[in-house]
Amino acid sequence: MLETTTLQRNHLYEFRGQQLRYSHRSNCRINAPFVFNDSKGKRKELSQTQVQTEVFELVEFCEN
Repeated sequence: MLETTTLQRNHLYEFRGQQLRYSHRSNCRINAPFVFNDSKGKRKELSQTQVQTEVFELVEFCEN
């Protein structure tokens, strides 16, 4: 389970098979306070429950 406090701005995450980049936490949305952007720049707002159960961090590897 991913803790919502560990989300890092501009890091890549996966949600339902889609790669999303974490943008920020919204103060105006109570039901969906976590804002992500997909590769096309479309905004997705997710609830805390969705983030904890369905969002996985993608670790980016770099070659030596």
